[in-house]
Amino acid sequence: MTDIEPEDHVPEVREPAGYHHSDADIARELRERLADDVGLESRGIEVEVKNGEVTLSGPVRHCADMKRAEAHACAVQGVVLVRNGLQPKEPPPAAEPEQPAGAAAKMGKPGYER
Repeated sequence: MTDIEPEDHVPEVREPAGYHHSDADIARELRERLADDVGLESRGIEVEVKNGEVTLSGPVRHCADMKRAEAHACAVQGVVLVRNGLQPKEPPPAAEPEQPAGAAAKMGKPGYER
């Protein structure tokens, strides 16, 4: 029989019925998450929360940072909607050429010419 380590058992967090996360708590937690993400330059990101709806605005380095910030916002308890108004400083990468349709393309295999 093995002993259960405290880290192995994390109780599920459950709020009482009718519990409501305040906008201030949501904004505080989101700002902490953004600041703790070492790969994200979050100094220019502005966070506004109203009735559980989060609006992100300001400049970010690139599109990947927009997606990271949005993912953090979606993960905060009490958020009901995320509006991503972040603006990337770098243009998005050039679109890749169209891949041929069919099973080979969907499986990541090279296309075949006829």
